[in-house]
Parts: sequence; C-alpha cells; structure tokens
Amino acid sequence: MLRAPSRSRAVLSALALLAALLEVLFLLLRRFHPFDENIPAVVAISLAATVVYFTAAYLACRAEASGRAALLIVLLAAVAFRVTLLPLPPSLSNDLYRYVWEGNIQLSGHSPYLSLPADPALEAFRTDHYHRFPGKEVPTAYGPTTQLLFRLTAALDGVLAFKLASVVFDLGTLLLLMGILTSRGLPPARALLYGWCPLVVLEFAGSGHNDSLPVFLLLLASGLIIGERRSMSIAALAAATMSKWFAGVLAPLFLLRTGWRGLPVFAGVAALLWWPYRAAGWKLLAGAATYGEKWRNNESLYALLLDASGQEALAAGVAAGVLVGLALHLAWQRAEPLRATYLLMATVLLLSPSVFPWYVTWLVPFLCFFPHPAFLLFTGTVLLSYHTLIDYTALGVWHYDPWLVWLEYGPVYALLVWGWWRGHREETTAAPASQ
Repeated sequence: MLRAPSRSRAVLSALALLAALLEVLFLLLRRFHPFDENIPAVVAISLAATVVYFTAAYLACRAEASGRAALLIVLLAAVAFRVTLLPLPPSLSNDLYRYVWEGNIQLSGHSPYLSLPADPALEAFRTDHYHRFPGKEVPTAYGPTTQLLFRLTAALDGVLAFKLASVVFDLGTLLLLMGILTSRGLPPARALLYGWCPLVVLEFAGSGHNDSLPVFLLLLASGLIIGERRSMSIAALAAATMSKWFAGVLAPLFLLRTGWRGLPVFAGVAALLWWPYRAAGWKLLAGAATYGEKWRNNESLYALLLDASGQEALAAGVAAGVLVGLALHLAWQRAEPLRATYLLMATVLLLSPSVFPWYVTWLVPFLCFFPHPAFLLFTGTVLLSYHTLIDYTALGVWHYDPWLVWLEYGPVYALLVWGWWRGHREETTAAPASQ
C-alpha cells in the first residue's frame, strides 16, 4: 500500500499527465479548423478529450486531490486549454457574429430589441459575416445584462474581444468554484470538473458563447446566498435572469429563502438593467418568445411529451408545469441552494424544446458538488448533436439522424434510471435494518 505522501505524489503526477494529454488533443483539434467543415474529426477528438476528462474527474473526486500543487495544475491547465482555442474564429456556431452586430448598432444609438439585421436601413452595419447571422428576421433573444456586455465589448472592436469577454467570465466561474468548494470543506481541485470539461472549453474559448455570463452570475448568486449575503445574492440572481431568462426559474427558491424583502431588490436591479432599453417595452421579450415558439433542437423528454399530446401548447404547458412545480417544491422545502440549482438546471435541460450543446454548460459548475455520472456523460454525448452541421454546411439542411440522438441521450437516461433504482434499493434494504 502506498503511503499518503507517495499516493499524493502519484495523484499529482497523474493529473499533470492527463493535463498534458488534454492539451495535445486541443492542439490536434486546431488542425481541423474550421470545425464545421470537419465535424466527424472534431467530434471524435472532442469525445477522446472527454474520456481523458472523465479520468481526471475521477481522480479529483475519488483520490481527493488537494493542496496547492493540485490546485495549481488545475488552474494552469484550464488557462492553457482556453488559450489554445481562443485565437480561432468561431465555426461551430455563428452566434458570435450576431453578438458583434448587436454591440455595434448599440454604439450608434440603435436598439437590438427594435432592430433587425435584415433591415435595409442598417445595411451599413453588415460585415463579411452577414450571411452567417442566425435569425436575421428576428430581434435579439438576449437580456439587457448581456446586451450591456455586448455594447461594452463592441467598443474594443473585433471578434476576439467578444471571445475574450466570454473566457473572462468562464475563468471567473472557475475561481468562484474554487472559493465555494473551499468554504464547504471540499478540495478546491474539484473545480477541475468545470475547468477541464472539453464542452466548456469548446463552447466558451472556441465559440465565444455568452452563456458564460449568466453561468457566472448564477453561481455567484448561489455562493452569496450560502454565505448569508442575501440582498447581494438576489441582486446577482436578477442580473443573471436579465442576462438569459432561464435563470429566473430559481427566483422562488431564492426569494423564499431570503424572505419577500428580497423582491424589491430583485425588481430594482432588473429595472436598472432594463432602463437603457426601456423604449422596447414588451418587445424586450419578443425575440426570446419567437425562438421559444419556432425553434426545436435536440430535445429529449419534450419530444416524448409532444408525441404523446400531439399539441405543441399542451407539451409546452406540461413541461413548464413540471419545472415550476419542482421550483416551488424545492423552495417550500428550503432545499440547499447548490443542490436545488443543480436539480433545476438538469430539469430545464431534460424538458427543454431546444438543447444546443452550449446550454449544457449551465449545469457543469454544479457537477463539481454533485458529480452525477449521467450528467458528466451528457457533457460528452451532447457533442454528437453537432452532426447536424454536416448537412447544414454542405446543403443548408438542418437534419437529425435518429440513431445519433438515441446514442446521445440513451446512455444518459440509462444512468439516471440505474442511479434511481440503486438508491431506491439501498433505501429499501436499509429500512428493515433501522427498525
């Protein structure tokens, strides 16, 4: 049996080796840029990186990697992975080009809630990437917090500035995780589950998605409420909700925990962020509503609800009812904030009519505290959904192969059911013993 110091050195050596292997895979990934033209290779390399990540995650959770050396390896490797992909123009998603446009028109006094990329009056703002803009006939779906970030970043000019803004909040989440883990008596090196996740690196450093902002704010709100800094927690939650609307599902939980005195704080921060865009009125929600109504992408349980009901409105109503019911139940039970957030984010993803790969990053920070095998696996299998870009890049057709969708979700749900069954059996077995 290895002595403790020897075991610790072995864990550190293993982490360093795994970090080096992950960096080699990210460097290999660069060779296949633009990614949308090399989807089979990109997905294969990303899945290989995910396997390496699983091994590192196991060490971080099971071997209790701790100490400054382990933390330094985790942090330096996480930065290196992001630096590797940061200079590349986004190619798995065109969203970043829309961000740049929305930031630029704001600098000229236009509102992204009242303006459309297809508007001939705004033709002067079109760039060489105009043909890649998603939703040219739809106003922005992003909230005011995100729009303020776009406006600030547009002043710096260039796609790289927007990618860098995404990575800044991404690394901010990593540092927050280290602090919260330490405060809860857990090894801060478990932040590896977020910092080394290939999906997170690919979506933020690779594609520059703005989800890193609401993810950071949501984790900040959770950390503040745990620390009994209730007003600041509500303020952070309001900012997260006004960044991307999914964060609003946590409002009942936070407000009941802080007391209804938190409601004016939430409303005040939301109003402050809304004020620069007040001319839009209710049109502030028009883009998000349009996307929610018309877009279907890589859904799982929602597809079953739709098949069973035959009606879009009924399926959406059932999904929303389940989500709201769970939120109210967790709030009434005064569930521990991190666990409640983890459960709600997982439920949002499983019931959503659209699950783009970057949506799964909403859940990843909370896997550092609740490393469920099913959702860790989901961070890898969701990359299979990029197979749609093969036909889309060549033919302009958005098509899902059913067998790949089953391959993406089948193992995830199998692990969820197995975990539930094992937990139920253990409870059943333990009950007679306690009597």
